[in-house]
Amino acid sequence: MKRSLIFLLISGLSLVHYAHAQSGVELNRSKEINQVKRELQISKFDTNQARLLLKLALIYLYKPDEQASDLDTTLKLIRQVYAISRHLHYTKGLGNAYLFGAQAHRENGNSKLGRKFAQMALTIFTRISADAEKAMAYLEVSRSYGISQEEFPFRIQNHEKALLLFQKTGNREREAVTLKELGEFENLSGFRTKALLHLKQSLAIYQVIGDARVQEVYCLLGQVSSKLGDFRSGVNYGLLALKTAEAVEDTTMLLCTIYNHLGITYHLSKDSKAATNCFKSALRIAQQYHDIPTIQLLTGNLTSTSSDYAQNIRLLKSLERHSSPLDKELQFMIYTRLVGNYSKLRQFNWAQFYCDRFEKLRQELGNHDKLGYVTLYLNVIFFYIDTHQYRKAHSLLDDLIESSKTNHYTSFHIALYQAWFKLDSAQRDYPSAIAHYQRYSFLKDSVLTETKNQDIARFQVEFETSQKEQQLLLKEKNIQLLTNRNQVQQATLERNALQRNSTIGGAVLLLLLLGLTYNRYRLKQRTNRQLEAKQFLIDQKNQVLQQVVEEKENLLEEKEELLEEREWMLREIHHRVKNNLQVISSMLHSQVEFLHDPVALATLRESQNRVQVMALIHQKLYQTDNLAQIGMRDYIHQIVEYLIESFDRQKTVRTVCEIADVNFDVSLATPLGLIINEALTNSLKYAFPQNRHGTVWVILAALENQTYRLTLRDDGIGLPADFDVACSNTLGLTMIRGLSRQIEADLSIKQLGGVEVNLILKEQ
Repeated sequence: MKRSLIFLLISGLSLVHYAHAQSGVELNRSKEINQVKRELQISKFDTNQARLLLKLALIYLYKPDEQASDLDTTLKLIRQVYAISRHLHYTKGLGNAYLFGAQAHRENGNSKLGRKFAQMALTIFTRISADAEKAMAYLEVSRSYGISQEEFPFRIQNHEKALLLFQKTGNREREAVTLKELGEFENLSGFRTKALLHLKQSLAIYQVIGDARVQEVYCLLGQVSSKLGDFRSGVNYGLLALKTAEAVEDTTMLLCTIYNHLGITYHLSKDSKAATNCFKSALRIAQQYHDIPTIQLLTGNLTSTSSDYAQNIRLLKSLERHSSPLDKELQFMIYTRLVGNYSKLRQFNWAQFYCDRFEKLRQELGNHDKLGYVTLYLNVIFFYIDTHQYRKAHSLLDDLIESSKTNHYTSFHIALYQAWFKLDSAQRDYPSAIAHYQRYSFLKDSVLTETKNQDIARFQVEFETSQKEQQLLLKEKNIQLLTNRNQVQQATLERNALQRNSTIGGAVLLLLLLGLTYNRYRLKQRTNRQLEAKQFLIDQKNQVLQQVVEEKENLLEEKEELLEEREWMLREIHHRVKNNLQVISSMLHSQVEFLHDPVALATLRESQNRVQVMALIHQKLYQTDNLAQIGMRDYIHQIVEYLIESFDRQKTVRTVCEIADVNFDVSLATPLGLIINEALTNSLKYAFPQNRHGTVWVILAALENQTYRLTLRDDGIGLPADFDVACSNTLGLTMIRGLSRQIEADLSIKQLGGVEVNLILKEQ
């Protein structure tokens, strides 16, 4: 079982596809590579070229069946991204080059160089306040460490920093993944209470965002619950993982892992039948994928719980035939399990055959290696005891005793003392058996949180009673012998001697009965005192646990109050910012009354409109439940209506708004509102002179992969013939270009029977 736990902790979630699915994915990847290469051929030496090169590098980096040549291609493309970004002073491009270069070096086997690259990316993203990319850099630093106990603290520390940034940026999916991985690392490090909390938080987020593939989270929750001793929850979570995997039709090796974990939980909760069924299901999946290491592991697990000894023997022999070469650990498992199963079937000749193989292999191991095989040794030791080979059993136990001097695991010593007790009992060495059984019971009670132990007391009473009865029989025989001699020697005094002897015998018997009764009374009193002391300790611990539960409930209530206060404060901040912007707008409006210069008046009116656009953002934030995102349909409608009223063009200009029902983050909604303000202001000022009638279109359409197109068009007189958009430095166009670069949108301005402004943007 120890091997199965280690395997489940480090096992990945590799997905297995069928041949036709593989070919389809490969075809799509080839099309994508060719498309990016065509775009690169016509691209200029600019930041867009760097982004295209990075996109191509990621296609090679994330290939499911990547080869060494793919990683070489990835690193070559990333070096080009680095060179372009450095030449153009494109800081974010430099950071991405270091970030994905770190991942490529790590997957190429150079974790130290990968960690160095990730730390450089972290420095860059910290300098430019790119929180989303900074979080990814922390994750990459974490993944550059291994899975040893010494390196887990570094992984946990970097995952916690990434988690805070994902929470700050509102990336719920990444937050859920990070919480899941953090919980897994904490479980491996022994912080299981924290692991349980983080895994439950991850599950809650997955459920909110509607991700149905949460079987891995359920599986991890089952592991942690079982290790905390909550086997009921462990089984429930394992069954939920199984149900979820079946619902999403998951037939990968993850399903095998889920069955294996559930089987281990059943085994720990002493439900051998259910554990056996789970191990059988897991073994069938591993055999479908021809996963030899997993088959070896599951065969060991199954044969340790199943009571179908004949089937166990067939599985073990099949494993021996198909596993080449056999390592020592696998040989030990196979030989000792065969000994145990043949012994159960009373086929001692075959059991002896594999015992001989075991003994030969045992001589090759050092003391350190022997510690890992204690449960396997027991099969052989019990066989030796059953076949009365006490000397060999004693030799094995001595071997383990020598090895145990440097071992402090309680489970190891429990198994050791149990074997000693059985050996002593078989040899009728009752005092030694009692001593070993007492030690075994004491250790077992400490593992089972001081459960009551009445077997030792019962065994002691029975043993002492047996001794008293033997002593009484011996004395009665002596009395009878004396009586017979007196009858021979003194025939005349036969009646008197018989009466005297009978009296003496009765007195002795009465004294013995009284002594035995008193002794049993003292034993009962001693047992009652021990039980009362244990009950007192249990009551004390229950009180402590009750206090802990109450403190936890108080902390949860405080947390809810803090969250409500934080939300109220955010609403109040947005309200006050909106009021301040309204004050600024009112001041600009008041200033208009004292100006007579048309240019100044127009400038102030435009500034007033810009302030109003930003004020709308904060008004919507404090009026809605969502304090981070803006509903674009209502927001854009209000901007358009406000501008039409501001320029008093309700009767002459018709507006057509086709806005997708989407919510954008404030960092994206604000620049978009200002761009719409500038474009519509230009249309209303210049496209329809002398109150000419016309139409203005505002269209926000959703494309693929969270990409959107914003179109602002009018059917006015268009731009002057000598007007060059690319060379114009007017405030409106300068703001539109600057804001487009800020949100990384592709801007184009066309003249087709009017002016048309197009932006292609991607939600951050």
